[in-house]
Amino acid sequence: MNKTLAASIAIAFGLAGCSSTPELSPAEQRAILLSQKPAIDSVPSSGLGPQTVAVGECALFLWSKTDTTKFIFFSKALSGVATFAQGEEPLTLTQTSAGGDIFGQFNTRTQYLALDGRELNLSLEPGEVMIDGQRIEDGLIRLNDAEGWQTVLPVVGVRACQPE
Repeated sequence: MNKTLAASIAIAFGLAGCSSTPELSPAEQRAILLSQKPAIDSVPSSGLGPQTVAVGECALFLWSKTDTTKFIFFSKALSGVATFAQGEEPLTLTQTSAGGDIFGQFNTRTQYLALDGRELNLSLEPGEVMIDGQRIEDGLIRLNDAEGWQTVLPVVGVRACQPE
């Protein structure tokens, strides 16, 4: 185990005084903790590819909040379907319900179902309105599998429309 990882583990468990790890300043401790990736990362190694929105259509684009280079969720307004990237193969989802507040042509709470039985619950907090769209300042994807496991992914994004 390298010293950086050992120091990170020691700090995380409050064992910074361990004799095998040099004493680190608070700034060094913070830098080490911020540089570490989580052991289990549900964000896919590659996100969704480019998506097409026709003239007059609106769509929802969401990125992982923990790694904003990963585009992980896409849905065209009023289509009843969405695409979600988790693992190597994107999931095609069918909308089963919608609720909460309406913003643009979307709801702040939406549920989807995958063909394999996984259920995705999406909750969004719309933000600043922009030309032809709106920011999604905060959101949460909860993916439940058949065995009862739940994966929670914080997201950010945008609702965007292709003007006519």
